[in-house]
Amino acid sequence: MSTDVSARLHPNFLRYIEAILTNGHHLGVIGGPVRFGEPSSGCISSSQRENNCDRFKIYIPYAGTNISWQIIFNSQDVCEPPDFIFGQEDEGFEPELEDIKSLVNWNAADENSLLYVLREMICLYREHQETLIVEVNERFMFEYTSLVDTKIYADFEVHRGKKLPGARDVPVNFLIRLPINFQDLPEFIIKENPGEDTAILLVSYQNKEATKIFPQLYLSPRIEDALGGSSSLRIPSFPAGSCLLDYIPHVCELLQNMVDQISKGYQRRKEYIAAFLSHFGKAVLEYDMITFHRISFLFEHFDFFCTVHIHLPTYFPKDQPIFNFQSIYHFDAYNKPYTSIVNNYPYSPRWTGNEMAQRAEMFLTGHIQEFKTASVRNGKRNIDPLG
Repeated sequence: MSTDVSARLHPNFLRYIEAILTNGHHLGVIGGPVRFGEPSSGCISSSQRENNCDRFKIYIPYAGTNISWQIIFNSQDVCEPPDFIFGQEDEGFEPELEDIKSLVNWNAADENSLLYVLREMICLYREHQETLIVEVNERFMFEYTSLVDTKIYADFEVHRGKKLPGARDVPVNFLIRLPINFQDLPEFIIKENPGEDTAILLVSYQNKEATKIFPQLYLSPRIEDALGGSSSLRIPSFPAGSCLLDYIPHVCELLQNMVDQISKGYQRRKEYIAAFLSHFGKAVLEYDMITFHRISFLFEHFDFFCTVHIHLPTYFPKDQPIFNFQSIYHFDAYNKPYTSIVNNYPYSPRWTGNEMAQRAEMFLTGHIQEFKTASVRNGKRNIDPLG
C-alpha cells in the first residue's frame, strides 16, 4: 500500500484495505496482488486533512490487464456500505445490487466486509467478461468452452478489451494458471523465496481472426530464479491454425521438464560433490553444502600447487561442469591470479558421480602439468605466494 493512502485514509476504512492486502489471495484473481491509490475526500471542508479521506481507487489485475474501480465511503457515516464507480473500459458492467449479498448485508464492524464484496463483484465481472468473449465469434466461444470442459485448465480468466481509436478489432486475453508440480524443487529455493509457486500463461489475441496471437509466460519470483532467470524461460510462438487446447499442454510439458531437470540436477550435484569429497577429501578447501554448485581444491603435482574451482551448472548433468585452474604463484596482466578455464574434457552426463570423480582425477593429473607450463610461460611471478 502506498504511503499516501495509509496516511490520508480514514482509519475506519483503512482497516478494510489492510484486510484485503493480508487476505487478498481470496479475491480469486490469478494475475497478482491488488493495489490502492488516489485517496480523496467527499467532504470539501476536510479534503486537505490527514486521515479523513473516504474514497480511493483499487487496481485489480485481471486477465493481463488492470481493473480500476473507485470505492466511495462516507466519512460522515462510517457504517454506510460503499458505493462503486467503474472505469470507462468496463462499460456495460452494471451488477444488480441484490446479486452482491455482502453489500446488501454490509457489516461495518467486520474488517473483511470489503473483501467479501470485492470477491462477489469479481465473480460477477468474470461472468460479464465471459459473456462478452463468446459474443465475439465462434472461435472464442470454442476456446472458452474447451477450457471449461477440460477441468485441467479451468482456472483461467478472460477479458475483452475496448476498441482503440483507429483499431479494427478489440484485443481478447486468456490468462491460464498452468497445473505444474513444483513440489520436488530443492528445499533451499523454498526457504530463500517464500510465497506461492505459480506459472501463468497469458495468450493475447489482437484480432478476431486469431491471426495475431502473442503468448507470454509469467512465473512467481522463486520459480523464475530456480529456472535460471527470465532469459531461460522461452516458450514457443503460437502456431498458426492452432488452438489453446493444443498449445497449453505443450507449454506445460516444456515447463514441467525444466522443473524436473532442476530437481534431478540438484540431486545429481549432491551426488557429484559427495563423490569428489570421497576421492579428494584431503585436498578440499571448501564446498557449497546448500545448493551444491561449487567445490574448491588445493592440488599438488611434483611440488607445484594450484587451486581448482569446479562449478556445477543449474542444468547439470546435462550441462558439463566447468574447471577453473588458478595459480598461487603467478599473476595475469591485470594483477589477478593466473587462471585457466576448462570446459572441454572427457565427460558424459550418463556417468555416475563416482565415475565422474574417477575420470576427473585422471584428467586433472595430466592437465595440472599443462597448466603449470602455461602459467610459468604467460604469468608474472608472485614474489610471496604465501603472503
